[in-house]
Amino acid sequence: MKHTILKALAVSALVAGGIAATSQIALAGSKTYRVTVANATGGQPLAPGLLITHNSSFSLFQVNAAPSLGLATMAETGDPSVLAGEVSGAPGVSAAEVLVGSGAGAPVALPGETNSRLITASGNAKYFSAAGMLAATNDAVYAVRGVRLPKHGKITVHAAAYDAGSEANNEIGTDIPAVGGNVGDPGVDNGDGEGFIHIHRGVHGGVDLDPATHDWRNPVVEITIERVSGHN
Repeated sequence: MKHTILKALAVSALVAGGIAATSQIALAGSKTYRVTVANATGGQPLAPGLLITHNSSFSLFQVNAAPSLGLATMAETGDPSVLAGEVSGAPGVSAAEVLVGSGAGAPVALPGETNSRLITASGNAKYFSAAGMLAATNDAVYAVRGVRLPKHGKITVHAAAYDAGSEANNEIGTDIPAVGGNVGDPGVDNGDGEGFIHIHRGVHGGVDLDPATHDWRNPVVEITIERVSGHN
């Protein structure tokens, strides 16, 4: 059944937030970090993102590989709950938390908006990954993967936009959440997209997206990770 995704994101974000992962790693040596995500684009709204702490055995995705169902669902609809469910059960994951916008477009983060959330890292979870949809696209996500968490103080990293490869970049409004699109069930192997994850080529226009508004140059997101408590 088709439905307007952005109207449902508030509910799905709360559901996903409730999934916030049970630790797969020993609780000893737990640390807490404040993660701040800034929308660095001029015209792309960001759907709720997923923040993850993990050890070196976990990988959110591999470039040139097919996306998981969870990543494809996030990339096409903006809904992080399926990916949160996948991640929370993955070996090596300590915590997975959903970050939602808190401004005028909540739960979407509009251009110029910055939002923060606390996340814990237990035991040997020394790495951080994150992803979220660029909502005025067919299947673009921002992502950082395997960033080393700071031992003290804070670090800032920048996220590029990736094409999940699960849906054709037709730029037709009915397929795009941020312009009121209705989308059906996302597909990973339906032959509609390129079939592999790669750096996104941006918005080209000619249908329902305007490059002057919706296009970007990488990076699209700035992420600051600050350690606020805990012992090594």
